[in-house]
Amino acid sequence: MAEPANEDPATAAFAGSKPEDWMYIAEGALNLATRYAGDDDRLRGCVLRVRKDNPEASGGKSGESNPWRESMQFLDRVILPLLGRRYVQPAVEVPLPQGYIEALGAHIEPSRPEKRRKHTLDMGLKTGLLMLDNTAIPTGEGPSICFELKVKCGFIPETCPFITHDIKRKVDRFTMHQALKNEKGKLDTLSKYNPTDLFSYDRDRVLQALDALVDTPQNNFRMFVDGKMVFPDSKGHGSRADLAEILQDYPALKDGGVDGLLAALANILVQEPLLRRLQRMQEMDDCDIEAAWPIYQEILARGETVQPLAEGDSILPRAPPATLPKEPAAQHDLVRRFLLSCTAKDCSTMIVLKPSAGNKEPENVPTSPDLPVTDDKVSRTIVDGVGPFMYSIAIVDLDPKPIEKMEHWFTLDKKIAEFYAAKMATPEKDDASAPLAQGPGSS
Repeated sequence: MAEPANEDPATAAFAGSKPEDWMYIAEGALNLATRYAGDDDRLRGCVLRVRKDNPEASGGKSGESNPWRESMQFLDRVILPLLGRRYVQPAVEVPLPQGYIEALGAHIEPSRPEKRRKHTLDMGLKTGLLMLDNTAIPTGEGPSICFELKVKCGFIPETCPFITHDIKRKVDRFTMHQALKNEKGKLDTLSKYNPTDLFSYDRDRVLQALDALVDTPQNNFRMFVDGKMVFPDSKGHGSRADLAEILQDYPALKDGGVDGLLAALANILVQEPLLRRLQRMQEMDDCDIEAAWPIYQEILARGETVQPLAEGDSILPRAPPATLPKEPAAQHDLVRRFLLSCTAKDCSTMIVLKPSAGNKEPENVPTSPDLPVTDDKVSRTIVDGVGPFMYSIAIVDLDPKPIEKMEHWFTLDKKIAEFYAAKMATPEKDDASAPLAQGPGSS
């Protein structure tokens, strides 16, 4: 039977797929991704994204038959004008036949990390999202090596006038949160990663950030080879030595070793405008949660509801306000900007490398923004001719954050800042793992 004229071939093919055709890739608090491993060429290179039953992560929303509509509108109306289509991959909503989600959950359960199995798939889900597999490049020869970076917040609000915890103007949020998690016994090892290094566009500092991520990856640094996660282990443990040993299994990669891969990543990150755009999104939080939460309480006290990000106009960068707004419209805008920043602080960057067809030696990073690009048959941009690798880059996990978590964020922010300020006031002289204040350029 011929496919409808306007139907995407992959969408039509999905109807003939089976749950066992999909292999587990990774998951976050709310969403889980699987990669197609069946025989249909129309689905090769595709990922199926499904929702988990986790009311805490969804802001109390679970059992929705279609949770994707808001996310897709949010991408089109808000995210695309800020990041651009080059970095934001399109998605197609596909219906899930009766019993499909249950069978898929049973099929992938053995592959899921134990700590994630607390939350099953959302059995009320009626649709999934079909997307490009951002862990692989479906062209050329040799292995696809994908690095997933949870970049975190890349700026310190040094000049924000609404902050009452002065430590927040001196130390990056990730470092402070690591210290609190460590105190609560949630970490085996403190991360040395400083997001401000990664966002600096200084190649040495970017390499320093990547080195720190390799040494203490936790869930902030993952490596996939041909779609399979090989680093770190299921508990988030790994080291440079572990990564070097893994590379021995791939002849096309082992010559340059860990240093070669990290150098390629650093070159990409300093020449691409992505992190600069992402930081502008993060800086939409120009009044801090210390101002956004009280303003939101004023909105609620008037009996008003903040318009979902997906339903409003585009949100563009602005000069930070000198005083907090009193007008209702401006207060709503402040809260919506804060919510947008939360998405930008919690997304992941996917960078896929593949040996270049030209097999060129590493060269100086070009200063021109005009990169040699070729459009593959799939909807992505693949860059070639810069060093020994071709690459593709994308941002994932760009869902709008639930406004219901505002109070939680305010409370957590207070705990983090107060704990770290107290810890810095009474340093543990004999504890080599005690976190140190990290300004820009430190690790």
